[in-house]
Amino acid sequence: MTALIALGGPSGVGMSLLFAHLKHSGASPNDVVNTRAIVSFAWVGGPPLAAYIVGVFGSRAILLALAAIALLNLTATGAAALHRKAARAASTLLHERAGDDGPIPAKLAVIGVVVGFIVLQATDSAAVTIMALFVNERMGQGLIWAGVALGASAALEIPALLFVGRLSRKYSGKALIASGCLAGLAYYAGMTFVADPATLIALQVLHAWFFGVVAGVGLTLFQQIIPRPGLASGLFTNTRRLGAIASGPIIAVGSVSSLGYQGVFAACAILTLAALAIIEMTARGRKQPQLPAESRAQLEEAELP
Repeated sequence: MTALIALGGPSGVGMSLLFAHLKHSGASPNDVVNTRAIVSFAWVGGPPLAAYIVGVFGSRAILLALAAIALLNLTATGAAALHRKAARAASTLLHERAGDDGPIPAKLAVIGVVVGFIVLQATDSAAVTIMALFVNERMGQGLIWAGVALGASAALEIPALLFVGRLSRKYSGKALIASGCLAGLAYYAGMTFVADPATLIALQVLHAWFFGVVAGVGLTLFQQIIPRPGLASGLFTNTRRLGAIASGPIIAVGSVSSLGYQGVFAACAILTLAALAIIEMTARGRKQPQLPAESRAQLEEAELP
């Protein structure tokens, strides 16, 4: 078991490296957000598929399935590496002109954005964790409604991410983050007073938009203000982990209030507003230098299959 944990740790950074590679390769914010939507689709389809494999072939079969997926990932990574060799010269020119390896901006700005997103991630983690208890003990409904609510939110997250990706072509990351935080504020405020399953499910539209913006645009915002792709993606990924840790005190403090479990959502609403204020005050858009037309043409020609 110790060996499995030791091997699983390094593999956990794979997702951060994927998004760092996308940025390093010159991917647009729309491309990054669309890739994040694929990850959300995997979270929706993966658990039922795993349950089916275990149910039909036994628990050990899932290990063989994971090994097959890992082998497929290695093959795809090798093919992508070979493809990138043909575009290496143009890609190097892109990185030199765009300053992907330049110095990080003011520490206060980076710290502010990181703290803001830790708070946002913590509110989402707290809301998801408390959902079953809230539905069963506070609303007096069956646990099935907690599963339906979380499933609806996960399913809606995919079109939300795709739509966010399209909007990223027209609107700034900060504007989209503001829209997501306002949706989160409305969601948590609504959950504080929700009393029936229909309203519970309807509110998941706001939750999907909130998480879609945080997960998709948040990553691109980090990549914009921190010109080192690996550092930007790594910091953003860690905001999710740190947010999960910070969700504990939110649940503890919120649930002991007079509102009970609804107090957790009320606390999340207040923290979301505070996080939005922190991000808006500290985040600074970083304009990326434009490549000359000749250099862009060379890059596009090199990346053609």
